[in-house]
Amino acid sequence: MKKTVKYIEIFEFYKEKIINGDMKVDEKLPTEQEIGEIFSVSRHTVRQSILELEKEGYIYREKSKGAYVNKIDKSKKNKNKVVIVITTYITEYIFPYLIKGIQEVLNSKGYDILLLSTNNEKEREREQLKKLLEYDVVGAIIEPTASALGNTNLDYYNKIKKNNIPYLMINATYNKEEQSYVIMNDEKGTYVLTDYLIKLGHKKIAGIFKEDDMQGLERKRGYIKALKENNIEIDSTIIGDFKTYEEDFYINAFAKSLLTRKDRPTAIVCYNDKIAVKVIKVAKEIGLSIPKDLSIVGYDNDETIAEIFDCGITTISHPKEELGRKAAEMLLLLINGKKEKVSYIFEPEIVEKNSVKNYKNS
Repeated sequence: MKKTVKYIEIFEFYKEKIINGDMKVDEKLPTEQEIGEIFSVSRHTVRQSILELEKEGYIYREKSKGAYVNKIDKSKKNKNKVVIVITTYITEYIFPYLIKGIQEVLNSKGYDILLLSTNNEKEREREQLKKLLEYDVVGAIIEPTASALGNTNLDYYNKIKKNNIPYLMINATYNKEEQSYVIMNDEKGTYVLTDYLIKLGHKKIAGIFKEDDMQGLERKRGYIKALKENNIEIDSTIIGDFKTYEEDFYINAFAKSLLTRKDRPTAIVCYNDKIAVKVIKVAKEIGLSIPKDLSIVGYDNDETIAEIFDCGITTISHPKEELGRKAAEMLLLLINGKKEKVSYIFEPEIVEKNSVKNYKNS
């Protein structure tokens, strides 16, 4: 990600100098090697910037001679259309699809996007929000970092608001009353899953949830609600809560402890499909068969993960690209001044596969 930021930084640096007239028409840019030394980056990164400057019409190149400042339409100064997208992750799980949806809509309307990630770390979020304020952007789509731990970077969000930069939150929000957002109905999602298991005859149903983001809290709330409404006693010993940084160790230890009990649960509701996969691997190591000995349900319908197992994983469908597209469409309403605040909630849809045993028919 650092390389992408540097490439944009170089692009913006020369774009601004050209638009402001600090560099004159036909003036030669420094060589790729010189620019690389100035910004302490590789020639590959410099070349990305040069190609983008040429693509946008700010420079022209002459073979074996170098790059030169192009004649720019003065109105171009008002045509900067860059949107920053900040997510917890970029290259894994559901995020490439979500980002694809955002990019599809914004690019079709003439906007470019700058991708930044926080790795779900509060300090990293702070760094990325600072960059958001430094760049010349028209709006932002942000996934809150460790959203259940509160908004520790409220000062930066206030600065963004003060600078009149429209933004909306995706997947979760720090404050539904004040912020625009596009999210899923996560509480209802796990309610549907848990109720589904109960209707198939399961009574001892465990749950594993992430506790440092709002999705995790909402999903746990839906699980608890379904148990209560079906008059099933809440057993805290079969409910696991983990934080992002301890995920692998915790899931492995908790699943082993849970599945070696004499009174082990017949089913487990997992925070997402990624966690479900880890639980299934532990179950198989112990010698349990899915769904004969243990039923598993996940969340997000990550088909790439589900394909690992012949049975697939019964799950809740995450809109992924559709959520990204909806977020981009609603951000454009904010950017164009058609709305002051927007919100949209995707309702859950269960995807039935073969990871659940039907006790009613056995």
